[in-house]
Amino acid sequence: MNDFSSRISSHNEFTNGDLMSDDGYEGATAGRVLEFDSNETVKFPAAFKDAMGTDRGLMVLVHKDRLIKIFPLDSDEVLFLSLEIGKLSNDFLTKLSQIFKRAGLVDLLFSTGVCLRGTRCFYECYFNPTQLSSDLSDLETQLNVLDGVQRVLVEKVNI
Repeated sequence: MNDFSSRISSHNEFTNGDLMSDDGYEGATAGRVLEFDSNETVKFPAAFKDAMGTDRGLMVLVHKDRLIKIFPLDSDEVLFLSLEIGKLSNDFLTKLSQIFKRAGLVDLLFSTGVCLRGTRCFYECYFNPTQLSSDLSDLETQLNVLDGVQRVLVEKVNI
């Protein structure tokens, strides 16, 4: 077996076994191939849950990248906020940041922005609503009057 085959073989053993290998390797990532079945069950190894430090997480599919990200959660209370933006100004993010700060929304679980064909832009984020220092309806009102915002959507993320 040549050196390359040996490395492939040991990597396959790592990915087919526990996420943390027995040989003490502690790199930057751990991987496991998941199977998506028809009953929507995804099994995570115990070592993966232990590394996350929690029994629950937020799973986000980033459409443009076809990438799934999982974020550890302390609570199952998560809100999704989407802003559809018609005209994106230079100071949009600065003003959005100021609104978030006034509302107490400073610890986002995930946020992203994307423009589709240059004409429709979206800013989306996920957050725990318990951090809000003002009423959610007040936040929505402030966002609705933000220059360029065409639509504000806030939804509870289901388990």
